Amino acid sequence: MKIKTGFLTLIIYAFSSYINLSAAIDQTYVERILKENRGFIDFLDVCVTNFAPEKKDELFNIYQKHFNGEVTYLQGEYKRAFDYVYDSQKDMVALYEYVLTELYMEDSKNMLDGLAPVIIRSKNNLARQYLTLGYRDRAVARTFYVSGEASYPRLYSYKIFKYREGVTYTRRAKRYALLALYTGQELEVKRKIYNQLFKTENGEGRPFFSRFVDKNDEDYIKEMNKTWEDYQKEGSADSGEKKAVVTGGEAGKDGVIEPAFEGRVEKQVRFRKEQVVARYLINGEFDKAELIIRTYVEDYNYKLIMATLVHLDSAGTHSGEGASSDKKKDYAAMMIHHKDNYHILRQEKSILEELVGQVRVADDVKKDEEVIETREEKVKEEPVNDADSKPVEK
Repeated sequence: MKIKTGFLTLIIYAFSSYINLSAAIDQTYVERILKENRGFIDFLDVCVTNFAPEKKDELFNIYQKHFNGEVTYLQGEYKRAFDYVYDSQKDMVALYEYVLTELYMEDSKNMLDGLAPVIIRSKNNLARQYLTLGYRDRAVARTFYVSGEASYPRLYSYKIFKYREGVTYTRRAKRYALLALYTGQELEVKRKIYNQLFKTENGEGRPFFSRFVDKNDEDYIKEMNKTWEDYQKEGSADSGEKKAVVTGGEAGKDGVIEPAFEGRVEKQVRFRKEQVVARYLINGEFDKAELIIRTYVEDYNYKLIMATLVHLDSAGTHSGEGASSDKKKDYAAMMIHHKDNYHILRQEKSILEELVGQVRVADDVKKDEEVIETREEKVKEEPVNDADSKPVEK
């Protein structure tokens, strides 16, 4: 009797739990989890596009289920929408775990270990500190992975959240590694890195520091000691120079596109700030120069590290390694990691943007399959009318 009573109680408890779950799945709840799930997918899309394009089919299947969850939500079928999202997250957990463990954890370790000998041999304490912070963040990422792995198997959203945090910390570990790479360079190399930074900015129509770019030391000092009046006289002497073929701007005396909206006062202020920055850079006072440069260069941190990688890659050697036998670093690959750290794609479109036109509503797919099956059944039922099988009348 007690066994029957306990079994009946278990059935009632399970039934009531199902009723409570169904009642909790309302419009507001499904709307929230759809938004959360789309954030998970967009985050994963950048990771797969940059480092795992071979996983595009898995990513597409995940988005296909999420898409059908969106459709059923619009149809007012909130329980079905929840089921689609839950099924999408079930597949997403495996892909997130692969991306974190096989790609980001490994890549961050390889980058930190690869730069460690250079930084340790250097006498730059700040670069060593950045390296330490990189290793610390990678250890935190592993903690997030262990926490997600040890959680209840069906808590998919919790696992995804932990894995996503792990990816975020491995990205920050790589950012610290690249900061250590820049910080550990010698003063002369840093000046060349800033030269590369301003050269890129000038090519995109931002003329700050253009008159100092690619100047040798002698011309650099002469330009630094010029007065505003001298610069104006040189500008008027070159007034017959060709206009640049760019809307809203014209070519200056250095052939750099100058914005048409910049007035006389703005140009004079920029001229004086360029002189101050030039003095800071030639004296190795890069922290002081940074305060001024940031007011003219957007996304300063990203562009400075990119200029570092471009310069070191073009130079062909790693200045400061201390030994000619050291293996050359793959700076082109580091550029991809650097872009990914800022959620920038290595290509124009992401994988989902390329495949989004192929998604289908699940009901339409089922209808197509039913039509195909019906046609196949009809073909099997119809008698074969083969004229060659008839006997020939004599």
